[in-house]
Amino acid sequence: MANTRIIGTIAAVFDGALDGMAARLISRGRLGYLVELCESRGTFRKGDIIHLSAAEFLLPADHRNDAPLREAS
Repeated sequence: MANTRIIGTIAAVFDGALDGMAARLISRGRLGYLVELCESRGTFRKGDIIHLSAAEFLLPADHRNDAPLREAS
């Protein structure tokens, strides 16, 4: 699971500035998700890492109930 790239969609964040953008899930926690942007838009650049709530980051249906993701440090 740790090597699986999970790509989701950003919704309703920063007044719509990132709506519909693809982002790679880095980690999950009780307070939301840490994601890496897969593309650039405006002042946000590909590779930027941002924190999103569960309502702001839409996971693909086949990954919604997965166990918490952990990455090796």
